[in-house]
Amino acid sequence: MIGLHEVGHRHEGKLRTPAGHPVPKGEPILELHSLRKNYGAVEALKPATITFLSGEVHAIVGENGAGKSTLIKLLTGVITRTSGEILWCGEPVQLASPNEAISRGINAVHQEVVLCPHLSVAANMFLGDEMNRRGLMRKRAMTDAAQGVLDDLGFNLPAGAVLGSLTIGQQQLVATARAAMRGTQFLIFDEPTAYLTRQESEQLFRLIRRLQSEGVTIVYISHRLEEVFELADRVSVLRDGTHVGTRAIGETNEAELIALMINRTIEQIYHKEHFTAGETLIEARGLSGPGFADVSLTVRAGEIVGLYGLIGAGRSEFALGLYGRHRLSAGEVFWQGRKVEIDSERKAMELGIALAPESRRDQGLCLNLPIGLNINLPVFRRLTRGLTINRAEEAANAERQIRDLKIKTPSRRVLASAMSGGNQQKIVIGKWLSHGAKLFIFDEPTVGVDVGTKAEIYRLFSRLLEKGAGIILISSYLPEVYELSDRLHVFRQGRVVGSHGYRTASHEEVLAQAIGA
Repeated sequence: MIGLHEVGHRHEGKLRTPAGHPVPKGEPILELHSLRKNYGAVEALKPATITFLSGEVHAIVGENGAGKSTLIKLLTGVITRTSGEILWCGEPVQLASPNEAISRGINAVHQEVVLCPHLSVAANMFLGDEMNRRGLMRKRAMTDAAQGVLDDLGFNLPAGAVLGSLTIGQQQLVATARAAMRGTQFLIFDEPTAYLTRQESEQLFRLIRRLQSEGVTIVYISHRLEEVFELADRVSVLRDGTHVGTRAIGETNEAELIALMINRTIEQIYHKEHFTAGETLIEARGLSGPGFADVSLTVRAGEIVGLYGLIGAGRSEFALGLYGRHRLSAGEVFWQGRKVEIDSERKAMELGIALAPESRRDQGLCLNLPIGLNINLPVFRRLTRGLTINRAEEAANAERQIRDLKIKTPSRRVLASAMSGGNQQKIVIGKWLSHGAKLFIFDEPTVGVDVGTKAEIYRLFSRLLEKGAGIILISSYLPEVYELSDRLHVFRQGRVVGSHGYRTASHEEVLAQAIGA
């Protein structure tokens, strides 16, 4: 079995050693003194002083827009600081480029995978450091070496597979393996479990503990506070671009961290409003299709129907079949009591069904278009007079949704690609609010968003329910779907294996059904 430090990038398998001077465990390895970043008149990161210790797991928490992404970009050399000082192993450094950061052993695993989907897993792991002999790439040697690393890490992934054929979570593990084998001393994880199954998350946690035991410093950025308390030694909180405090993990609690981040209590985050259920909006009877079989459920006006299960359990596949994206092979669908055939997404939209998909960047947004155009995409026919779009109505509708959803942007003309994950999710949701839909399907609506944005999305759910809409909520995050669903259906291997009313089953019972324990 090939260990991490036995895999080379060049020169017949010799590991490239990062530059810099290792420091003893528990001593400062990276120090930020009054670090600041301005974009014109906007202060993205206000003077921040944070010390990272060698061999620790140091969590960073904060709302979207708090400065976490800016901090990552500064540490990895993607952007340069406006002022302040960075010390690496006690010596001033510039970190003026990604190459400089990598050469010192500073690497990052980003929330959105930034690898090449058309290349193999092995090719991505060795990207930029390919093995070659006499000018010829040694593909077989790279595949064998990459497979050894994946096996050593406990990642059940094929090195020869095309990256794009893997799930988003599996691609995230490939990015993690790539970073782990590059001679890293300081590794940043940005929302690493957002798309991982429970099993994959456990594999990642084992790797983090292993790297820490080998002296690697881990920076762990996550909105899931339970993960912070499971992994971290210390946690730093950012709010509005300001570092508001660092705590030893044993000297704080979830309530204190939330108060530091957003000045709200945890009870306010998962606030649940109950409405009297109205007419049945949709009824599925024995639906089967790609990835799911014999699924029956109903959704009534004023209620949230939750679908829980591990990634790949069939929840999203069922939703896409119900929405007309995938053709059904069996079963019947009734819309407001009338049998219908939803054989296309257009038919679903015409009936009044809206979908906020699992992958907002790939399926829910046109990243190269402005925010306003994204918000208005489903209603441009309504905004058109003859062959001309009514620009005043278009602007008014976009501005109203931006205001109501509290999307943080200086203008509706800003590209969607420039927005944070939480604001992108608000755009995906906002584009359906003017459509007049009656049934909303939300697939992983709070992946990668902070607790404050979660609270805003949950309040939006309440507004929709109050107006007589129904919601199908799909989530891999059990506390979310458990606390919000009026009825909860548990999926495993493409089938519904359990159904529960509001809080009629425990977390343990729901999880046991999902994993087949």
